Amino acid sequence: MLKKQLSCLVTVLALAFASTTGCNSNKDLFAPVEAPEIKNIFEPTYVWSASTQGSDKFYSQLVPCISGRQLYIAGREGKVYSFDATNGDKTWVVDLSDEEENDNKRSARISGGVSASDHLLALGSENGYLYVLSKTDGSIYFKYYLGKEIVSVPAFNASGDKLFVQDSTGGVTAFDLNTKAAIWSTGDTSAALHLRTQAKPVVVGDELLVLGTSTGRMLLVSQQDGFVLNQIVVGQNNGSSDLERISDVSSTPLILGDSIYSTAYNSGFVKYSLEKNAVVGKLSYNSSQDIAYDDNFFVVTADNGTVYCVRRSDNVELWANSQLRYRNVTAPTIYGNYAVVGDLEGFIYFINLNDGLIDSKISIGSDPIYVAPLVVGNCLVVYSSSGSVDVLCYDPIDIVIPKKRFTDLEQVTGNAAALIAAQAMSPAATGGVTKDDLEKRREEARKLVAQIQSRERQIEAQYREYLRQKAEYEKRVAEYEKQRREQLQSYGLDPDSGVSSDNDIEIVESDE
Repeated sequence: MLKKQLSCLVTVLALAFASTTGCNSNKDLFAPVEAPEIKNIFEPTYVWSASTQGSDKFYSQLVPCISGRQLYIAGREGKVYSFDATNGDKTWVVDLSDEEENDNKRSARISGGVSASDHLLALGSENGYLYVLSKTDGSIYFKYYLGKEIVSVPAFNASGDKLFVQDSTGGVTAFDLNTKAAIWSTGDTSAALHLRTQAKPVVVGDELLVLGTSTGRMLLVSQQDGFVLNQIVVGQNNGSSDLERISDVSSTPLILGDSIYSTAYNSGFVKYSLEKNAVVGKLSYNSSQDIAYDDNFFVVTADNGTVYCVRRSDNVELWANSQLRYRNVTAPTIYGNYAVVGDLEGFIYFINLNDGLIDSKISIGSDPIYVAPLVVGNCLVVYSSSGSVDVLCYDPIDIVIPKKRFTDLEQVTGNAAALIAAQAMSPAATGGVTKDDLEKRREEARKLVAQIQSRERQIEAQYREYLRQKAEYEKRVAEYEKQRREQLQSYGLDPDSGVSSDNDIEIVESDE
C-alpha cells in the first residue's frame, strides 16, 4: 500500500514538474538565442567616437539625424547635441531639462528622435512638449504643449515652413513655422489597443503627407488643410481579442515609383499599387520596423529577429537569416553590399546581401542598440542606448556613396505623388463622402497634380544622371564580387554555398 502511495506521489510530482517546465519552455521559445560565432571576413575602421546622454535603462528609440555634415542626437533626459559628422567635433549642446515645464517631471523625457530642415530641428517628449530649435546653436525657436505624448519623429515639409507631429493617440497636428502656430489636426485615434512604436509621417514635397495608423491603414493627407484624400488598408484587424486585432502600420511607409511599401503588425509586408489602387503583393513578415532598400533589394527585420531579403523586381524572397532570433534586432540599414543590424548586446552584424551570410560581427559595447545604424557619406554611425556614438567605415571599392544616391533619388518622385492625388478623384476613394466634400477633394487633387507637374523636367534630368551612375556602380560591384569570392576561398569557404565547416550558420532558404 505504501509502495502504491509513493508511486502515486512520484507520478503527481512528475506531472507537476512537467507542467511547470512546460510553462518555462513556452517562455524559452521567446528567449534570445546566443550571439552567433562568426569568423570575421573584415574589420571596419573606427573613424571617431563620442559620448552623449543616451536613454539610460529605458527602451527608447531616439533616432539620430543627419543634415548636411552635421549629426544631431538627443538624450532622453533632455540634452541635445550637434556634432561635425566628419570628425566628431562637438558644435554645441543644450539641455532641455532646464526648461521650467520639466522642473516637476522625472526628466525632459525626450522620445522619438530628431528631424531637421534647412534651419531648424524638431523633437518631442513624453511630457507632451514639442521643441523646435535653431540648427546654428540649439536655441529654442519655439515650444508648444501638445498635451499628449510624442513618441515618433516630427516631419518637416520640403520647403521647411511646416511641421507635422504625430502624438501617441494617432492624432497629427500641423504647425506653420513662420507664425509658430498650430494650423490643423487630423489622424486616426480610434484604436483601443496599439503599439507604442509609431511610424514617422512621410512628406511628399509640399503637397501630401502619408501617415501610418494604429488601425492598419495609411492616410494620404493634404498638407494645406489636413483633408484626408485617400485611405489605404494594409493591416487586417481581425481576431477574437484586442491583442489579436492589433494591426498598426508602425513602419514608415516607403514610396517608390508608383508603389507604396509598408509592414503592418500581424499582417505582413505589403506592396500597394497606386496605379491599380490595390494591394498587389503580400509576404507574411510581421514587422514593426522600417524597411531598408536599394536598387535591387528590400530588407526587413521581423519582430522575432529574423532578417529577410526580398528581390525588388518580383517580390521574391532571396534569403532569410534566423541566427538573431529574439535578440531585439534593429531595423536594417543597407551599407554598400551589406544589410547592417544591431542587437541587445551591443553587436552589429554585416549581412551579405547576395547570400544572407553574416560576414562580420563587431562589438560596439555591452549596451543595447535600439535604432538602425545611419549611413553618413561612406561611413556608418552606430548609436547605442548608453549614448555612445561610434562611426565606422568599410568601403574598400567606394560603392557606398553611389548606392546611397540611387535610393535618395528614387524615393518619393513627382509621378508617385500625381498618382496619389489622382486617386482622390476615383470612385474607390469616395465612399460615404458628401457631394461638397467630394468636390473639395477633387479640387485639392487638381491643385496637387498642377504643382507636381511643374517639377517633372527636373526629375527627368536627375534620372538620366542616375542611370549613368548606376552603370558605373554595377561595374564596380561586379569586380567586388569577384574579389570576395577569391577571399572566401582563402578562408576555406565554398563561394557557391557560403558554408564553412568551421561555422555553424543557419540560413533558411526560401521555397521560391
